Order: sequence, then structure tokens, then C-alpha cells
Amino acid sequence: MEIKILVDNTAKGKFLAQSGFSAIIKDEDSKILFDCGQNAQVFENNLKLMGENDNFDAVIFSHGHYDHTDGFSYFIEKYGGNLDFPVYIHKSAFVDRYHGERYIGIDESIKNFLKNYKNLKIVEDPVKISENLIISGTIPRTNFYEREDFERIENGQKVDDIIIDDMFVIVKDIILSGCTHSGVINCIEHAKTLNEINGIIGGFHMGTASENYINQVKSYLMAQNFKLISPMHCTGFNATKELSDMTGFKFGHVGNVFEI
Repeated sequence: MEIKILVDNTAKGKFLAQSGFSAIIKDEDSKILFDCGQNAQVFENNLKLMGENDNFDAVIFSHGHYDHTDGFSYFIEKYGGNLDFPVYIHKSAFVDRYHGERYIGIDESIKNFLKNYKNLKIVEDPVKISENLIISGTIPRTNFYEREDFERIENGQKVDDIIIDDMFVIVKDIILSGCTHSGVINCIEHAKTLNEINGIIGGFHMGTASENYINQVKSYLMAQNFKLISPMHCTGFNATKELSDMTGFKFGHVGNVFEI
């Protein structure tokens, strides 16, 4: 199996960097897209630079934030109503979301397309879509995690948003995360109830995390003895630096190819 990083905040060489996340999962005769980044241009450019085509067998969204979903406009603009691959998304991903005054939810045109899409797969519980690929479903939040001041619209009012639609996928024995808004420890603990786990790749959402929380996560990860730890996207400089001396650490960026 293989995971290729298509969109990330950091890129190497010829690839384009942009805040957001997208990865290609290859497993024998299947090719799955996990998240789409934040716009069609960067998505398409990196796809071409990587020598990949767009013949995906499915798309999985980690959660309903624009920097993970809005690159899906590439498919709408190119194929429109001819799209037929399954799209997996949590049932709570379609809410209107804000960070302060800024709208950060799924673009309205994409949201409307997906709501009416003939092959939409609504997820809440874990879903095993192949022998080597499991979608987490809703992640229990039993361990401490730090949150940001995200809000959603409910009954016409802004209310606190814990981003309950946050999901990851397990690729063989590796967690591939979009943002881990549920907290890194909660994600790993949930994953261990679904499968054997030997590593984690993706956003750890610790860009504004306290030193205490970063150290808590590091101590927890050290106890897991993972073969691979590759923080990206929203992990943040301080957390990435702190984790960089761990066994199994690999700096993540667009162009990374992980053999699983």
C-alpha cells in the first residue's frame, strides 16, 4: 500500500504548498482520495506534477472545513453530473462554520452538490470499505484535548463547535488524519479499538497548543512505540519541533510517499 501527500502547508521541490490537506491512498487495484485541499487549482497542479490522474475509486472527507473539502470543485467543474464514485462524509459535516467572523465551512456550491449527489455515503459509525481501509466514524472524546474557538450556526445563532464530524482513516495499520480536531490521543485510542495501529500521518491540530499539552501528546506517543510519526498541516511548528526527535519521526510535506 502507498500514501502520497497531495496537498499540505509545506511542499518540497516542484510541488505547490497551501494550507490544507489531501492524500492519495493506493491499494492494489484501488485508488482512494482522502480530503481535497482548499481549491481546485492547487489540487490539479499537484496531481499533474505528481504524475497522477483523477481516476479515483472513492473520496473520503475527514471533516467539513473548507481547507479539506473545497478542492472537490475540481471534480464538479470537470465532470458535473457524470461523477459516480462514492463520497464518504460524516452526517454532521454540512453545518455552517465560523472562526471569528470568517466562514470556514464547506463552500455552499460544493455543499449543495454533495447533498444531492447520487452516490453520497453518510458516515457516523466505523466503515470498513476494503480489507486494508477503515473509516473511523465519530471519535469518542474520553481524553483531554485542547480546542480552538470554532463556532457553527444552530437555529440562526452561533454556538460552540467541537467539530463532531472529525474522522480519520486507518490504512492497513497507519492512521491517516486530516486535523484530529478530536485530539491526537482520542484518535489513536479509538483507532486501537478498530485495528492494530503502528503509526500516524497527517494533521495533529496543535498549532496553538500549550506546552503542557504538547508534552502530554509526546509522552503518549513515546509509549506507543510507533514505527511512523509524520505530523503535517495544522500540527504547528512548536509541536513538530518537539516531536522531531522521536523514533519513527518523518517530516511531512507535499510529495511524501509512504510505503505502508
